Formats: sequence, structure tokens, C-alpha cells
Amino acid sequence: MNGGRAMGRSLRVAGFGVAVLATGAIAARAQESEATPDRPVAPFDEWWRSARVELVAGGSLEGRDVTLHFGGRFALDFVRWDQRNSNSSGVEFGALRPLFELDVGGRSQFRAELDLDDVDSKRGAYDLWLRQEIGKHLAVQLGQVRVAMGSDYATREENSPLIGHSFTSYLTGRHDLGLRATVDPHAGLHFEGALTLGSGFGLEGEGKDDPLLLGRATIEPFRDHGPAPLRGLFLGAAMGWQPSYRDELLLATPYQTTVFTTGELRAGHAAWGLAEAGWRHGPFRLGMELVRGVLDDVDLPGGGHHDVDQLTAWTAYASVFLGGGKPTWTGGRWIRHTRPQGRIDPEQREEPGLIVIDSRGGPVELAFRYSNADMDRSLFDHGLTSYDPSTQEVRVADVNVVFHLARGSRFSLGVARTIADHELSVFGGANRDTSFLARFEVDF
Repeated sequence: MNGGRAMGRSLRVAGFGVAVLATGAIAARAQESEATPDRPVAPFDEWWRSARVELVAGGSLEGRDVTLHFGGRFALDFVRWDQRNSNSSGVEFGALRPLFELDVGGRSQFRAELDLDDVDSKRGAYDLWLRQEIGKHLAVQLGQVRVAMGSDYATREENSPLIGHSFTSYLTGRHDLGLRATVDPHAGLHFEGALTLGSGFGLEGEGKDDPLLLGRATIEPFRDHGPAPLRGLFLGAAMGWQPSYRDELLLATPYQTTVFTTGELRAGHAAWGLAEAGWRHGPFRLGMELVRGVLDDVDLPGGGHHDVDQLTAWTAYASVFLGGGKPTWTGGRWIRHTRPQGRIDPEQREEPGLIVIDSRGGPVELAFRYSNADMDRSLFDHGLTSYDPSTQEVRVADVNVVFHLARGSRFSLGVARTIADHELSVFGGANRDTSFLARFEVDF
């Protein structure tokens, strides 16, 4: 089985390479389409000639009203696990995600972010949606969308200075089929709501099989007035409701080592709440999230029901640029400091001015995160999980050094220290683990 899966992955990687080469052919054809004195320009050729094509490790085609982008996200990891860790150290793919984007008139978008690794997704894709702007302030997405209650998961991996996600994202984040609407009535205010069908997946590919109704609001109270140091302050809150619950609970470290897991839990309903706050000023950023979940009337193995109301997690993070640049937060998430040429990001209204490559080289970013999760003890007492492979409380601190090499590419070095309340076999029978990860990534 492992050999077949490896062969399938190799075929998908080969297909990705063919797609990139095909994109190059499209770009070359576009550059050859200009008129010559002995060759009149047909109407289509005139439109094609007016397009701008740029190909570095992908391609983009911009016409008068239509923008096409072919690219993707590629990440190669070298992981050195703690000597007691049961995982095998070595090189592996962190991401193999071809990307196709289409923008029509600046108001209609389509995005397909595929998953060649096909492990942590469903339908072989992450994003697979249509988006339409309605009026000046409303936009609606339909399809397989990212659903986030806080900035940690709303921020795409390529836009974060930290590798992986925190425990707050593992409890509340998902991709799912459904409808997502965003409203931005005023600079500094952002509202969004989502209704999903329960045909999605969590951060480790675990099924999210129940519908979710979510509402979220963020505000920058001093964005346009007040003392300059406070203009980068933001606050946010979100609520989630599941009318039934037939899912599993899973927590993993930023390097995707599972430290808490249950089988499928059956409950009458589930409710989630999240509060967050953050601040940015010059090269600095800070942020914090706190989440709590409640499962009512959970079915017990021996019969009967029990309320599980102590599902909590929180995280705090900070980063600083050395040598230029500044972080940007808008629309409930951190966005890219620079965007690869041709990338379409309809929710990014402005492109910050971080110059990644200049005569002095690119800037360096230092980032730190602390994350803590405390799961309800009754899950253990009633046999819904066990103390191995799960632990009731776990905390992880990770540090990253990010070298921004060029537009859309960077090299990261990270160390994660995990401390659990109980010994875990994945940690070699210990309750502590220190692991190292080096990542080279290209986002084009």
C-alpha cells in the first residue's frame, strides 16, 4: 500500500511539472502574439496583445477585464525529530498545491487550490470556490471555503511567519462546502458569516461531518484616528454553532504530531466561542486568541449522556522584521508583505511596500508563538479517549527565523518544544519533545 501511494504521489508531482511547463508554453505563445507589419491584428489578437504575461515559476495573463493566474505553493521540509520521537527524521513535502485563479472585472473571482499530496484535504483540493462582490461592501463566496474563527487560521500559511498552526485553529478551523459572506462597511470594520454543509475536513484531514453556522467580527478602533502607536490595534470575536455533532476532536503540534485525539463523538449540539486581540507597529506584530468549546449531551460508551464544557485553548504570538518591512493585518487576517507578480487576492485591497530583494539582500523575520490546550477531564474519565495517545493539557512553544529570499519564496528555520501532562508513545514514552524543522517554500 505504501508503494502504491508513493507511486501515485510521484505521478501527481510529475503532472504538476507538466502543468508548469504548459504554463510556460502559454506565456511564450502570448509573447509571440504581437502584430507584425505584414500581419494584421485580428480582434482576438488585439485583446491578446494587450495582455501582459509574466512567467517566473508560474504565469499570469491580464487583459482589459480578465486576469488569469496559474501558479501554486510548494514547500520542502527537513524534519529532525527529538531522538525519542517515534517519527522518522528526513525530507518530505510540506505542500504540493497547484493553483488556478480567475478574476473578471475585479468583482468576480474563481479559485482552485489543489492538493497533489492528497492527505490533509478532501476532493483533492483546499480552496475551490466562486466569489462575487455585490455593491461596495458585500462579497459572497460559494464552494469549498476556508472557515476560520480567528486570525491564526484565517491567515494563509504562506503569509504567516510561523510554521503550522496553534491549538485554537485545530479546535475551530476547517475547510467545508458552503456559503461565506463578508461585509466591510467601513475601514477598520469587518464582518463575516459562514454556513457549511458538514462535508469538510480539519487541519489533519479529519472529517468535519456536521453543519456549522459561524459569525465573526473584527474592528480596528484607532485605525484612522487616535495616537499613532494605537492605530495598529485590532480586536475580534466569533461564535460557532453546530446543531448536531458527529465529529472527532484532534489536536496536533505545529509540526503535525498528534497529542490529543478521540474517536467520533456524538453530541446533541456544539458551541464555540473565540476572542482575539492584536497589535502591529512598524516592524512588530503581536496577537493572542482564546477559544472555548462546549458539547452538550455527549453519548457515553456505557450509555447515558454527559456535557463536555471545558474544551479550551489559547495562543500568543509575536514577530519582528530585521532589516526592513512591516506586517499588515486587514479583513480579519494577516496578509502577504509582498505578493508574487500576477497573484490574485480579491480581499487584499492594498499591497504593502516591503522590498524583499534589494542591494543589501532580503529582510529577516523572527517569530515566536506559545500555545496551550486544556481538554475536559471527563473525556478521559468516561472512556471517550485515553491518556495515550492523548494528554489532558499540552503546551508548545515554537520559534522561527524566516529569510525572505525573493517575491514569493523564503527559507525558514524552526524549533518547537512541546510539554504534555502525560507520557505519550509518539514522544517515545516521554512527556516532552524538542523537534527541528527547516522549510524552503515557493509561492508563485
